[in-house]
Amino acid sequence: MGKIFFFVVIIFGGQLGQCLTAQVKDSEVSELANKILAARMISNNLLPKYSWTSRTEIWKSKEILNIMIEKNRYDQQGQLVQTVLNEQGAKMPKIFLIREIAETEKESMEKFLFGLRDFLKKYSLQGTDQIKRFIEAATWQVVDSTNEFVFSGKNVEEEDDQLTWWVEDIHFSTVKIEVYTTFQKDIVRFAAMFMRLRDGLNYMAYAEAYIPAKNITLQVQNYDYILE
Repeated sequence: MGKIFFFVVIIFGGQLGQCLTAQVKDSEVSELANKILAARMISNNLLPKYSWTSRTEIWKSKEILNIMIEKNRYDQQGQLVQTVLNEQGAKMPKIFLIREIAETEKESMEKFLFGLRDFLKKYSLQGTDQIKRFIEAATWQVVDSTNEFVFSGKNVEEEDDQLTWWVEDIHFSTVKIEVYTTFQKDIVRFAAMFMRLRDGLNYMAYAEAYIPAKNITLQVQNYDYILE
């Protein structure tokens, strides 16, 4: 009887230890998620108070095809207003016009690139529900050498996509993201670096998307954030 009791304690005691470990881990993840969500809420509330400049470049191989510079701000209704600054005729048109290809191809390329730029914004994890859903499903680790949390997840926005997300452990702001996804059946590799201002605004400072099938690179820079 004593032996049976001993084995029962070993088996169920081990299971209890595993349950407690899982509970501790869940508690840590929940606490971390709350800190990240709090930091993101501060940043999201600050963004409408700012105006900033963005620069978008399109490259094919090593040749730059076009550049567009825009001024960005939010109106009183909370809608983003983008004003093109570099209207310089044929050399710097206000929309992407790829020279030396047929007009129909130009329109197709413009639509693809504008659509891609908007599509990739989803991976910056702006929404509270989106962040919570991703954290709960992702695997994560702590990198002591850089004082960062690193989250990795799949099927975030599209089937079979992959997202790796770096968050610093002081203010719990985003540092970097890397994405492998598809857009209109084309594979896209996307990486972005983020900056944090003293008041807590966390914004995407630089991003680059590469579409291997088209040998096209889309680069976006955001800078000159000014309180309105």
